[in-house]
Amino acid sequence: MKIRKASASDTEDVKALWAYCFEKPTDPFFQWYFKDLYTPETVLLGEENGQAACDLHRRPYTMSVRGRRFDTDYIVGVATHPAARGRGYASSLLRSAFHLAAREGKPFVTLMPSAASYYLPMGFGFFVHQWERKSSPEHLAPLGKKPVFCRVLTDGEGWQELARVYDAYTRGRNGFTLRNEKSWKSHIHGQLLDGFIALVYDEKGPAGYMFYSLADRRLIVTEMAFASEKGRQGLYAFMAGHRGSVDECIWYEPLDDRSFRYWEDGAEHTYIRNRSFPYMLARLTDPVTAFDGLPCKAHIHGTVAFQLVDSFLPENNGIYVLRAEDGKISALKEDVFYSLKCHIEDISGVRLGEDIPEPSFCIGAGSLAELFMGAADLPELDRLEKISWLTADEAEKDQVLSLAASLLPAEKNWINEWF
Repeated sequence: MKIRKASASDTEDVKALWAYCFEKPTDPFFQWYFKDLYTPETVLLGEENGQAACDLHRRPYTMSVRGRRFDTDYIVGVATHPAARGRGYASSLLRSAFHLAAREGKPFVTLMPSAASYYLPMGFGFFVHQWERKSSPEHLAPLGKKPVFCRVLTDGEGWQELARVYDAYTRGRNGFTLRNEKSWKSHIHGQLLDGFIALVYDEKGPAGYMFYSLADRRLIVTEMAFASEKGRQGLYAFMAGHRGSVDECIWYEPLDDRSFRYWEDGAEHTYIRNRSFPYMLARLTDPVTAFDGLPCKAHIHGTVAFQLVDSFLPENNGIYVLRAEDGKISALKEDVFYSLKCHIEDISGVRLGEDIPEPSFCIGAGSLAELFMGAADLPELDRLEKISWLTADEAEKDQVLSLAASLLPAEKNWINEWF
């Protein structure tokens, strides 16, 4: 199979693959996506005998991870022609997408899985789960509080007020996308194809918003953000106001949300049905570029060395060293130096010291993605047996875990991008 970037002449083939696997050409989203978002050069196409066999779309985003801005690809629309399925073409296409991202200086990619079990063996790891919450308007009513003012947006002109709420909501969070006027207006226009946007206010101004749709007597929220607890209560009251027209409200909130502790009786199950929703995966394409330059607390000094096992991208296999100094992490891949050190020690019998550190543990690509993205810290990965120790020294293990937890702590992750 030949893999290449698509060109304008491939557009009809790309549309046909999308229509077969996802929305039909008559669907408003299909028409909007290919009119306003699609560009041929962001599509990676697999050809067999001159015919389109599979493709994927690389949606460009800028994300905030551990205090740094990263350009990345959000992979969507992974599609294979039915006649080409079962041959591993999608895996080859994804591997090429990883290589391309690395060459373009994008050290990781993201993907929302329809079936995570397919993607996890490729080195993806979850970095965002959310609470999917369901409740009737009647049960939401006691938790809501009527906002000072409420309005429904009908165009993109209200984007600045949404952005103000979004910026407040993501403050202190990790893994979210950075939006500008263009992306906000595109986001709004996509929502208004067959949905609505509600904005609630408190005494200080915009306090919360939600993107939602109405179907089959359900109110379904695809994005909710609030700048204050009053904003959240105003959105709950807005949903509760649909009593009689809907039977169920569905929305999503961050997995770290603990507001239920302050609800009447503390009995969350009385009002809301909760389930964890596996939302977004990440995959490192270039570990050195990902970790190098990450900020850390200025007082932290030390070195963490580990061995990466990456069966899907074997070129990433090797020994990596993270050094913390003067408020910044430097990252190196030490394969050549480590092999040379071992060779000299073997033939001379002389230990060369710790200038080239020994790796303390072994980690897989998916777990390393979770560590980098802040979905878990190293102590959690250790408890879950996601790392293998290369040292038997318990004191060294404790030291490595403590240093790694300080360098790369778990974060409050949240992202809300669907396409």
